[in-house]
Amino acid sequence: MPAPAIQLIDVSYRYPRTKRYVISRLNLTVQKGELMAVMGENGAGKSTLCQLMNGIIPHSLGGKLKGKVLIDGIDTQESTIAELATHVGIVLDDPETQLFTTTVLSEVAFGPENLGVPAQEIRERIAWALDIVGLTGFEDRSPTALSGGQKQRLAIAAALAMKPSILVLDEATSQLDPLGVVEVLRVVRELNVKYGMSILMATDHGEEVAKIADRALVLHQGQLVTCGSPREIFSDTGLFKKFMIRAPQVSQLGARLAEAGKSLPVFPISLEEACGGISQSIKNGIDHLEEAAETSPAPTSSISQKTPVISVENLNFIYQPQKVHAVRGVSFSIQEGECVALIGQNGSGKTTILKNMLGLLIPSSGKVLVAGMDTHNIAVAEMAQHVGFVLQNPDQQLFAETVEQEIAFGPHNLGLSKDAIQERVEEAVEMVGLESVRKEFPPALSKGDRAKVVIASALALRPEILVLDEPTTGQDYKGCHQIMQIARTFHQSGRTVVFVTHHMALVAEYAQRAIVLCNGQILLDDRTERVFAQPELVRQAHVIPPQITELGQALPASLGLPRTCLTVAQMANAVLARMTVAG
Repeated sequence: MPAPAIQLIDVSYRYPRTKRYVISRLNLTVQKGELMAVMGENGAGKSTLCQLMNGIIPHSLGGKLKGKVLIDGIDTQESTIAELATHVGIVLDDPETQLFTTTVLSEVAFGPENLGVPAQEIRERIAWALDIVGLTGFEDRSPTALSGGQKQRLAIAAALAMKPSILVLDEATSQLDPLGVVEVLRVVRELNVKYGMSILMATDHGEEVAKIADRALVLHQGQLVTCGSPREIFSDTGLFKKFMIRAPQVSQLGARLAEAGKSLPVFPISLEEACGGISQSIKNGIDHLEEAAETSPAPTSSISQKTPVISVENLNFIYQPQKVHAVRGVSFSIQEGECVALIGQNGSGKTTILKNMLGLLIPSSGKVLVAGMDTHNIAVAEMAQHVGFVLQNPDQQLFAETVEQEIAFGPHNLGLSKDAIQERVEEAVEMVGLESVRKEFPPALSKGDRAKVVIASALALRPEILVLDEPTTGQDYKGCHQIMQIARTFHQSGRTVVFVTHHMALVAEYAQRAIVLCNGQILLDDRTERVFAQPELVRQAHVIPPQITELGQALPASLGLPRTCLTVAQMANAVLARMTVAG
């Protein structure tokens, strides 16, 4: 019998200079040709598990490793990273750590070249890998000139070009646009089915796990909680509640209906199952439901019509010296008290627009006014008093020795008194919930808490506007909603929030308005529910509405359910109401 692709035997691991084992007595077998998803909260041990696969642990990071990790029967502790690289390709959650050459082409070619692959085959592999991730035509572009999502695509292409027998993906789609996630994971499944490649994939995309994974395992504090088929995992509603697993939205809906005593015939883990189950459950009351639909319109949100606090007028921006025209003639205004999401494909200009709004970039042409100030004529330090900005990677904004010192830095630079500084620190710490770690070293915190420190530092300046660039990247379900709840509290005080994200469920739940960008231009600018009501149009920008919204659009109109539900709670309430009428 051939050796499993991956086998962990009683594995425990702790990092250098720490006493806590982040992986504890873990036993796991992944068979050849199997696609295994790894799920769990931040800090559960998912990234550590991935880094065990190719010898990064223990050969590069050190620490204490107990037990055995076998890759195609090879003991990783008795092998080298170079040897293991011929068996395992790995893509980390932060692509910056894996990109180091001067062009996209050379980045993808680097691995096969070091394996001694013939030149013609290398060229074929490059073309194949770049086509898979949607970077054909970018061969001569510098990796540093790519957007965050494009960098992640490049890291995936570089791993695929090695054609390993095992592919390890550590949140490797976390920075991709929604359509990009679908396309890359479709290719991952194709590699698994067509080429027999074994896949270990750490992810929180419950919808995609349900579609492509053979099995899924759940980790908590380095220990195995459970392992089973996607149906077994997502139908166990206790896992979602206890470990905050990001289950498919249709599964969350199924759980809510079951709690209300209205279980569907089959617990849904796919759009098709939810659609069929809801239709079957209420089909006998269709005549009544049509009448109910006329008096129960889909909910709409209210957008404030106050003075614009942000005005973007015919903005153009060209990155030099590459001459990349990232933003093309973009114009929009944001009113005081709005919560607006900028969404669209990787490289569509979202972050470039934010940086122009903050004065971090100067428009090639056009004008940007923020709080009545022309960003071309104001210093970034002065702008920071009006606009709080949280970067995509919070680590780029951390530098102090403690959380308190980090938060106090901005108010101190404003020349405030000691008492005033302390008051603002207390206010910000309480708002984001960091009381228990206020004396801690910020880089040592979890990613979720590091993001909160950066947000608190911005809030301590008491800005009128809060700008968040992909604030939930790499966050688990709980962390995403904690961060967005902070933004909501800020917004509910009458102030303005602008955020960029690829999490459409968060856009649906938290944004009043969405601006859809495509190839550096505005494709659509409207209320969130109206944006998601046009799935074919927004797909041009690689945007796919949340699964729960897709469900409303897929259900027969005769059922009288809202066509554009934005949240699971909205759909659950609507379905329960229709079931009551039907009954």
